[in-house]
Amino acid sequence: MTSELAAVLRAISDGADVDPERMRAALAHDPGAADVLVELGHRVEALRTRSAELRVMMSSTRELLAEPDADLMLQRIVERAHELIDGDVAYLSVYDPEHDELHVRAASGTISSRFLGMVVPAGVGLASRAVRTRHPQWVQDYASITSVPHDPVVDAIVREEQLRAMLGAPLVVKGEVLGVLFTASREARVHRPEEISLLSAFAGHAALVLHLARLLADATAATADAAFRQQQAEWAAGLHAELTRLAVIGHDADAIVGALSDALGRRVTFQEGQSARGAVGRAVQDAGESGRAVVLEDGPIELVAPVIDATETPGALVVERGPTALTPVERRTVERSALTAALVLLRRDALADAEERVRGELATELLSDTVRREPALKRAAARGYPVDGSWTAVAVRCAPDSRARLLSRLRLRADWLVAADGDGVAVLTPGPSEQAAGAVREAAGAESVLVVTTSGDDLGEAADALPGAWEAARLAHGLGITAGMLDAATLAPYALLFDGDGTRLAQFIDRMLQPLVRWDAAKSTTLFETLVALFDAQWSMAAAARTLHVHVNTLKQRVGRIRKLLGTALDSGEARFRLEMAVRAEQARRELNRT
Repeated sequence: MTSELAAVLRAISDGADVDPERMRAALAHDPGAADVLVELGHRVEALRTRSAELRVMMSSTRELLAEPDADLMLQRIVERAHELIDGDVAYLSVYDPEHDELHVRAASGTISSRFLGMVVPAGVGLASRAVRTRHPQWVQDYASITSVPHDPVVDAIVREEQLRAMLGAPLVVKGEVLGVLFTASREARVHRPEEISLLSAFAGHAALVLHLARLLADATAATADAAFRQQQAEWAAGLHAELTRLAVIGHDADAIVGALSDALGRRVTFQEGQSARGAVGRAVQDAGESGRAVVLEDGPIELVAPVIDATETPGALVVERGPTALTPVERRTVERSALTAALVLLRRDALADAEERVRGELATELLSDTVRREPALKRAAARGYPVDGSWTAVAVRCAPDSRARLLSRLRLRADWLVAADGDGVAVLTPGPSEQAAGAVREAAGAESVLVVTTSGDDLGEAADALPGAWEAARLAHGLGITAGMLDAATLAPYALLFDGDGTRLAQFIDRMLQPLVRWDAAKSTTLFETLVALFDAQWSMAAAARTLHVHVNTLKQRVGRIRKLLGTALDSGEARFRLEMAVRAEQARRELNRT
């Protein structure tokens, strides 16, 4: 063996790049052997290339198993493909099946800032064909190819990169395409089968990376969802236990609402059906009719859950909208809380009804007769009422059809004794009468009522005084006073004289004072006020003039006019007494009408 041939074989063995002409020169004496040597050199080179490729694939496999970051792993696969496959650029596009488009997610060798993140629309370019066929696709010169649709934006980016020859291998897992791995050159050329095979192998690795990343994301999401569900279940169980505790120890619906509001981290209110308005009012009505919670799509309120108890107008728990929507568990918890609130309200109503019946029976016995009163007073004292202190008796005259509503409203005050009586409702309130009339009228709400008060040093005396209040109420009603507040003492002097008949009293006033009252109305004079001042001053002209702020002569002129209008009503003591009675009664009527 010549020294030149030995040098050639040593170079081939070391992996050096040996010129085929040098191989032929070493065996110039045997052309056939020279051809075999050249073929041997090509095969050795191919084997070395294949060996390098296998080492890279094994390295990629190890990295694939060790690297949890999918984006980093995809970038490494693209870089390895760029190193081993003859080309200027390598990149990977991820397929979005929902929008049927591909997004460039990793790239190596690019120069355009727009390339990474490029979106390839559905049906455009070589990538879409690879997705559709699930097989590798290649072209010698992309710009000149007409067999695939082009997109102006994609073509502009390709021109910026000056790319011509392209080879793409789809990323397929279990028949599903996840993306396409590309290698591209800036010169037109034909791709060798081994390049296609190697790129397909890298595409398989990339597909595995994406598939594992998806599985990991699904597992992570499932774990997080399970943890969240567990947290929600524990939260709901804890809240249910707290609501049950509140209900058992006797808290009212406000405590239930407060605990739910704190747990949800947003404002929750209880609204009765009659108080809600607008969209919330309609939602409360719908929830009450259907028995199911209603979700509002917009506005400040998100959820309305019915609170159905024994009343005719059910209410609802109204949950305001928060920074995030209520979860299904939170919605179900609100509905369960509404059931707890309904039970609390039912218990409250049952206790209130029982208490109202007891207090109503007690009030009825106190007002009925003296035989039953003594045991009733003992029962009242046993229930904590201050029977020996001062009390106020209130007669509340009302329309017959509003008596039941008025009874319910007034009985809400636990310190009052309320019963149907007379022409409306009787109320016995502890304490002096100065504020009793206003408190009772306020408790009556929008009802049109006449409130007449009288008082007693103890509960028994107040009950005894109530008939006088009813007489005053009937007198006031006969005088045309149907609403307002009145002290029974104001009309007490006339109760006996007219037997509590307000109509007779009104007729008496009109008979005595009608000419004068008509004159005042027609002439805009103040003859009635003049009579009041004269009676207050016991007919002292000087004192009455000072009260009226007029000259005595002016007062005398007015008295002359009064004599002409009333005739002989000023001439005798008895006539003047009847006139003063009419004046005082009319004065009381006018004052009552102003209240």
